Amino acid sequence: MTENSSKDFQIFLTKIQKQYLCCYPLHCIEWESFPTDMTWDQQKDLIEATYNCAINQKLPIKIAYQLNFLKKLIVFLEQTTSEVHDTVYESYCDVQLRVAEDSTQKYAFKHYLLDEETHFTLRESKSFVAEGTTGLCSWQASLALSDFLLHHKDLVENKRILELGAGTGLCGFILFKMCKPQHLMISDGSSQCVELMCESVERNFPDAVKDNHVGKYSWKHQILQCSVIPWDGIDKIEEVRELCPEVLLAADVVYDDSSFDDLSFAIYYAFKLRNDKVEMFLAATVRNEHTLNGFLKKLDSLKFVVTEKSVVPLEKSHLYWDRTTPVKILQIIR
Repeated sequence: MTENSSKDFQIFLTKIQKQYLCCYPLHCIEWESFPTDMTWDQQKDLIEATYNCAINQKLPIKIAYQLNFLKKLIVFLEQTTSEVHDTVYESYCDVQLRVAEDSTQKYAFKHYLLDEETHFTLRESKSFVAEGTTGLCSWQASLALSDFLLHHKDLVENKRILELGAGTGLCGFILFKMCKPQHLMISDGSSQCVELMCESVERNFPDAVKDNHVGKYSWKHQILQCSVIPWDGIDKIEEVRELCPEVLLAADVVYDDSSFDDLSFAIYYAFKLRNDKVEMFLAATVRNEHTLNGFLKKLDSLKFVVTEKSVVPLEKSHLYWDRTTPVKILQIIR
């Protein structure tokens, strides 16, 4: 993009703001498509849309990400403009001063902007594994599944839904607000994850009404529930029997073959509650083809039928997520 028309630049700002606030990996950002020879005012607007934007100043994203983003931006601007705006350097220096303090913090925020009216703010772990779980940060399969459901709202609209291994709950929150399920239960085996989910409900659905039951909320005639559900003990959870889900969801749960027996048991149990009249959508990041195939064989042995669905392409995506490692969306029926 070499011509800096006002409209084109505004489109660029909107895109880069979305990417920045969700900590879109720097290697995925198309730096070569940045406008060259940015004016003084445009550079200031870029900083105002990213580092200085109100939501980042109030609930900041990971400091290390901000530092590295600004470092790359400075290199780009020094190569493509005659003069770099003071506010760019000032922002970089400001972030550097916060590095030491940030190193003691276990959590940071991420902001997922879908459009001008809708965004989701989650407090997530800065580490992929924390407090004995991988569920305290959002993974790309969760974003891929969210995108898929946003393009196929009819699959979940007005339905009773159970999400297994929901982690931060991001996918569930997005579909709850955007796809209008009747009753959504987002669950995880980790109590820390469920506590974080409840915190996120109160941040993103401030007008939701708390039920007497811990972790249960009413919002616009819909019900949202955050529950601790261990896969191997799902048959002992009364709320699951009461929900009797029509749709099952799961994202990034197929990475450890030692959990396959428990996961397949949970799926099998939920299907049996409705005499197999259930549809499941599972998003899996294919880090190891052998591991995924092992899980698919397990499902086949239990008479499940698996069909691969199309992942939403980048140009039609509502969300930004790392596509370096492929993600598969699987429909599972019986």
